Amino acid sequence: SPSQVQTLLQQGHPLRRLMGLRMLHIGNRYFVNGESLLSDHADAWNVLARHRTIEGPMLIKFINESDFLAELTLIINKGYWYFQP
Repeated sequence: SPSQVQTLLQQGHPLRRLMGLRMLHIGNRYFVNGESLLSDHADAWNVLARHRTIEGPMLIKFINESDFLAELTLIINKGYWYFQP
């Protein structure tokens, strides 16, 4: 759930990109494994597109944005990103 994702990021759990996953940024559009994302959170998606491992502080300014957390939770639930235990 978005609240679980928020808590894990706040606690500093690393978020990792699935090996082989393609994330593409073209203009103001983002694609994850070929699926288009419609989002107003370009700065956050830029972080996700550029790094294979995300530490909580890298997304700290976005973790209170409910729209972004919902989108991030969706791609986590699809298995594209995961929290390392």
